[in-house]
Amino acid sequence: MLLLSASCWAHADSFTVESIEVEGIKKITIGTVLSYLPINVGETLDIERTPELIRELYSTGFFDDIELLRRDNVLLIKVVERPSIAEVNFEGNNDIEDEALEQALDGVNMSKGRIFDQNKLEKLELELQQVYYSLGKYAARIDADWRKLDEDRVAIDITISEGVSAKIKSINITGNQSFEEKELLDIFQLEASTSAMFANDEYSSTKLTADLESLKSYYLDRGYIQFQVISQQVTISPDRKDISISINISEGTQFRVGNIKIAGEMVVDEIELRALVNLREGDIVSRKRVNQVITAMQKRLSEDGYAYAEVRIQNEINEADKTVSLQFIVIPGRQMRIRYIHFSGNEKTQDVVLRREMRQLEGEMYRRSKIDRSRVRLQRLNYLGSVNIRLVRVPEIEDQIDLEVQVTERFSGNLQLGIGYSQVQGAVVNVGFAHENIFGTGNSLSFTFDNSAASERYALGYENPYYTKDGISRGFNFSFTETDASENNTSNFLIDQTKLSMDFGIPLSEFNRLRLEIGVLRNELETTNSSSDEVFEFVIDNSDKYDESTPNSQIEGDSYDTLFTAVSLAKDTRNRRIFASSGHLNSIRLEVHGGDLNYYKARYRHQSAFALSDTFTFSYKGRIGYGDGYDDTSDLPIFEKFTAGGVRSIRGYDFNSLGPVDSEGDPFGGNLQIITTAEILFPLESLGSSETFRLGIYFDAGNVYEDADSFEASELRQSVGLSAKWFSFIGPIEFSYAWPLNDESGDDTRNFQFSLGAQF
Repeated sequence: MLLLSASCWAHADSFTVESIEVEGIKKITIGTVLSYLPINVGETLDIERTPELIRELYSTGFFDDIELLRRDNVLLIKVVERPSIAEVNFEGNNDIEDEALEQALDGVNMSKGRIFDQNKLEKLELELQQVYYSLGKYAARIDADWRKLDEDRVAIDITISEGVSAKIKSINITGNQSFEEKELLDIFQLEASTSAMFANDEYSSTKLTADLESLKSYYLDRGYIQFQVISQQVTISPDRKDISISINISEGTQFRVGNIKIAGEMVVDEIELRALVNLREGDIVSRKRVNQVITAMQKRLSEDGYAYAEVRIQNEINEADKTVSLQFIVIPGRQMRIRYIHFSGNEKTQDVVLRREMRQLEGEMYRRSKIDRSRVRLQRLNYLGSVNIRLVRVPEIEDQIDLEVQVTERFSGNLQLGIGYSQVQGAVVNVGFAHENIFGTGNSLSFTFDNSAASERYALGYENPYYTKDGISRGFNFSFTETDASENNTSNFLIDQTKLSMDFGIPLSEFNRLRLEIGVLRNELETTNSSSDEVFEFVIDNSDKYDESTPNSQIEGDSYDTLFTAVSLAKDTRNRRIFASSGHLNSIRLEVHGGDLNYYKARYRHQSAFALSDTFTFSYKGRIGYGDGYDDTSDLPIFEKFTAGGVRSIRGYDFNSLGPVDSEGDPFGGNLQIITTAEILFPLESLGSSETFRLGIYFDAGNVYEDADSFEASELRQSVGLSAKWFSFIGPIEFSYAWPLNDESGDDTRNFQFSLGAQF
């Protein structure tokens, strides 16, 4: 430091500062310098204060050199700035991403864009080493160096040798009397390397902290309200390869519930609040159950507009009889109204499309249930990924709040052009356009052309989900399909289908919806040399051109025109359509055809989802289908028969292979279909986000039967296996590996299967 010398003073040892000038600054503003300077214009400066000025400026860490000079009554400050950090380069870090290490550098002010201080390099190394130590990598070595890029910029190069993670050799708990050590260790994420073949034995301080909190919760939920972790000790071996963890606890004694009171401001009838208390006098005290009561009370208060209601718990411990008296104190706060609802993240989707799904409206009293339902309705839009609704207080208005609705948009449209292979359809060529949110309106439009060994299909569809403001939808659909049924692993015949329909969806309530569809259908059936007797019999029975005396060789087929009407009723409480984690779906559909053929088909579909934890979801699906002919049509048409087998029904059995067979030994299908699936699904972030990818463990059971009288439960085919479901940019794809459980001679089994366009 160069202090202000006596020769710099023009006349005396002190002077009144009329102006302050700073020379040498490039990156730092003069205002920043003056804000740290402990003297202002108009104050008197004497030589004794100069060390204080220099110390304050050096303490900023911005400068390498500082010089104070006087020119008349002007204080002149000459500085040399330290360079800034232009680059931070990591080498050798495999287990920790660059972003996580950069966050650690922020803690020592050595991240990119900061002022470089060479004296902090050692502190930087220690900070990064602590990051590795927290993961049990005690052998990690950090070497930080710097190099000059130009006069004002430097680069920091950090070389890392991560080493191997120290393994947990043992975890010991002492002081436990009411529970066995093994029972307590089962709560922990961390495990000793000797406890299991694939033990989670890599030490992490974060996981240990979480495990100790889990241990505390375990005791508090079982009445040990005075439980304490007395000490925890982590010991590492001299070679830094083994870690021993010792935890000393004090259990205290078990307490039970004494008196239960509700106090505070009773804006809701006390009887209603007391009905929410799931604790009774004499029960073991449980923190979890107490918190459930608090949450339930807050939710009830929120239904009357108390968005920020508090329910505090006040305990009175009676050591003599080991009871705890509980008093729930209600602090409702103010009733809140919604001022504005703001949407963000919807770069493509129009505000009105999101706003019409909201059940909480502007100007209304706040209702927690309406907020929750609004979130679910938004999540159920296939073109939205995640939805977050946040409450924001309105400044200076105590009884109003705004809703900030943040959404992420999912890829909802694609122009598809591809050549591929499907296990079901063989070689596939597809061209198409599909968009569920055309021009951000929420309307869907699709055109597809698919060509495979089994079929060639053209389809055009359009739907407006809000044809009316009340939420009545209207859609139009046209399709033309040419199918070689033998390539679908069924009886041998050719069928061309042309279909045109219009449908309306009518909301009956928040969860119930009625759908009406009317249309025309033309089926042009053509026999082949390999057609079975059943195919020829169908043509003879339903044609004026042929009779029983007509040889099969002269029966070419026939065309059938029908007018159809379909009615379906559905109740859907699922929180989302794809990978639902809660709720149920029940739907029933009746389709009646009349004209050249008279027949009907009825279908029932059920789906339930339950969250087993934050990671695992249990899903149960079932469907039943039944159809038959009426009037002068004696049976369900052969091209309308139900089938089973394959990745979309009973995995582990070949596509459409189950059920009755025809005279040629090919699967023929049946009038009755029963299919059930139980599955546990979980995400694997390394393969895809939880919104688009899930792995599963499943059990399938089902079959098809000639008719209802043929049903036998013993004939239900069963399988277990593993699945992978991916909602890709070209549509849903499912892979499965199955083990059939009760296949019989003649069944076509297949372990590995996959399908494009699967329904999740």
